[in-house]
Amino acid sequence: MPQFGKLLLRFHNPREPPDKPKVFQTIQKHLKLPLTRLREVGSGYNDFTEFESDVEKLVTQKATNKLTSIGLEARLPPKIRAQRSEVCRQTDSWIGGKSADELKQEITHHNPHLEVWEIIKFGQYTHVFKIEFVTINMASHALQHGILCKHVKIAPSQIQHKFIGILICFNCYKMEEHATKDSRTPNLTI
Repeated sequence: MPQFGKLLLRFHNPREPPDKPKVFQTIQKHLKLPLTRLREVGSGYNDFTEFESDVEKLVTQKATNKLTSIGLEARLPPKIRAQRSEVCRQTDSWIGGKSADELKQEITHHNPHLEVWEIIKFGQYTHVFKIEFVTINMASHALQHGILCKHVKIAPSQIQHKFIGILICFNCYKMEEHATKDSRTPNLTI
């Protein structure tokens, strides 16, 4: 059974949030994505989609522009960001020594079926970096087929994907017991 998708739509101005009918209409009419429900939370709306894969459609450039026009900003859940990310290891220093922007351009240029959202470098290390793709399917494709960058192949065996979901309460900081919304500890302010 597919899992529903959930995404935070943060208010630009919490004092003047867009009303629910306007949000439903904008997302359905302009993005062709019907939401199953909206739940107001302190900083915005949690939106729910029929499928988890639909969440990515709300962070495209077109969606970002439409949501901005009604005073909202989509915040991608960490789980989805992790699922569309891959770590490239044991790469040639000639590749890993390039800047994040250069790597992004090269990967996009040499792999027309892949689109890179962001490259994350790990300090001065030239043999390892992380690629966040625009979609989970692109990350899966890279993991299965490898990536061409500066005419050098990054083989599937050099690409690592490991995601471990951790349940944490950001109120009392207990792990694997309950989520923040289920915390019995009063809200802590720091």
